[in-house]
Amino acid sequence: MSTETVSKGAGIIPDFFHDIIAYIIPGYTSIIVILVNYSIITRTGLNFFKDLNFSSLSVLFIIAYVIGRFLEQFGKETIHNKKLPYFHGMNSPKYSLVLDDDDKTYSTVFKDKLKTKISEWSTKSLGENFIDQCKSENKDDYFNLIQFYLRERFPAVALYEKKQNANIVLSRSLSILFILNFVIHLICVLALTNFKNIEFSTIGCIWIVTSILLGIFFFLRFRQNQKYHAMYIFENFLATKKLLKKSDTDDDD
Repeated sequence: MSTETVSKGAGIIPDFFHDIIAYIIPGYTSIIVILVNYSIITRTGLNFFKDLNFSSLSVLFIIAYVIGRFLEQFGKETIHNKKLPYFHGMNSPKYSLVLDDDDKTYSTVFKDKLKTKISEWSTKSLGENFIDQCKSENKDDYFNLIQFYLRERFPAVALYEKKQNANIVLSRSLSILFILNFVIHLICVLALTNFKNIEFSTIGCIWIVTSILLGIFFFLRFRQNQKYHAMYIFENFLATKKLLKKSDTDDDD
């Protein structure tokens, strides 16, 4: 059996766990949030959990996956691509760690060394002004280039990346879900209650405030996961620089 076959077979398990973490968990959490909203509004309690069986869980598994995919795409379009006004001026950790002078995560010496290494490594294919152009245009293309190269060269990096990317998607999706729960709750109120009979609910208010706080927590966790991911890539790049240079020489030969 070839090494390539073994690598492909081993990749199935990380892919499966990636889908569980990134899509299924946010999807099931969304279903639970909707059911909690329903129970609060109708004052029926959480008795619906007693009626769950294998068949209903199987159907919910598919629904959860679809919802998780939707949250992932929504987060990518709004937060990742900075389509919302709040995110326009927010630098990604990939950019800040290297090109933002106000970011003090790394020492000045380490940051200068990292920028130099990136510039030296990318000059051959992208020119001498690549890193300066990324800074002036607020782009992190250099990170994507390093990330792809390390992922292709070192399977261990690729496996770690799947885990970390799953955590990033999970925290981002949960932040969106809990922050938007106010809208979900309002829709449930309008759908399940006669407009004239709508009244103040202490439990409902506590639930909404808790959801917003959870949304803020998961957003901060999302930003932290992004930062850990970027630090892992940058530090591996510096640590394996000699090996990368040797590999490039071998390829040329």
